[in-house]
Amino acid sequence: MYESHFGLTDKPFKLSPDPKYFFSSAHHDRAVAYLQYGLSQGEGFIVVTGPIGTGKTTIARSLLASLDDSIVPAQIATTKLNPEELVQLVAAEFNISVEGLGKAEILRKLEQYLHQLNRQGKRALLVVDEAQNLLAETVEELRMLSNFQLDDRPLIQSFLLGQEELKPIIELPEMEQFRQRIIASCHLRPFSGDEVQGYIEHRLTQAGWEGVPALSSDIFGRITDYTGGVPRKINIFADRLFLYAFLEDLTSISAEDVEAVITEMGEELSGSLQTARSAAASVIAGNQTAEQPQGDDLAVNISGDEMQKVLSDVGHVLDQVIQRKIKIIRYLDKLITHKKAESEKGVRSLS
Repeated sequence: MYESHFGLTDKPFKLSPDPKYFFSSAHHDRAVAYLQYGLSQGEGFIVVTGPIGTGKTTIARSLLASLDDSIVPAQIATTKLNPEELVQLVAAEFNISVEGLGKAEILRKLEQYLHQLNRQGKRALLVVDEAQNLLAETVEELRMLSNFQLDDRPLIQSFLLGQEELKPIIELPEMEQFRQRIIASCHLRPFSGDEVQGYIEHRLTQAGWEGVPALSSDIFGRITDYTGGVPRKINIFADRLFLYAFLEDLTSISAEDVEAVITEMGEELSGSLQTARSAAASVIAGNQTAEQPQGDDLAVNISGDEMQKVLSDVGHVLDQVIQRKIKIIRYLDKLITHKKAESEKGVRSLS
């Protein structure tokens, strides 16, 4: 919505992982360094963990985009797969036909494929995203895949990316052999206040931002507090903040604007209308438990203060709905004006 208005060439805060927008914080740089180290070694497991939305998948996409032709990658995002299902999925990601085949036959075909890559001077890399969903026996199956070797060199290498729940799985006593093959691991943390500023400005710059709207230096601390420094939450909030700036015709974004968006989003997500309904329901329920009054007696038993509060809550929600409708109408009016100007410009260029 706001991209063309602010002269941007792309959507800067989209949620889908894109290597173009990868931001190198200290922790993310370390994770990338570990992954690159693992690639240089050509063996062992690299494990990267972190809370939801901290950029694990973006790191993986960035790594895959940087690979040369000597490495043939496959990336899977796992659910709770059993070992046989994992083998089927891995083979399918390497474009090996598995329909109607049992596990043993699939493993045989996978080994043949890996030897074929080796003869071509290539090797396979498996990136397992959302690895916290794997069962312990399925993680062990990954270790077994690393037993495909030639001249004591693995034919396939695996990187595991997952949320914090992955660590207890790996720490299980029966996972000792797997742990011995981990050559590096790291844990991603949310951004600090300075990193949040760098992250937002980096993404904007990648999308062609030239300083409009200007960003006040005092907004980033509040954004950090509200989002917890988690990249995905920052994207959601910053996207909404720029939409607000567009609808309000802002040329700069201040701390007051950030607070306005926080309030607006909080009211949408906190269920203000539901609060009003709950208040009304509790008042009614309280009166019904007395003597089950009939008809107009119910209204008499509701105190004036209670009814006033319910009406006030409902009125507040309706005011917010009206304000959003006004903003939508304002946006549509701008969009129509913009399209009309583009159409007239096109007609003039043809004449």
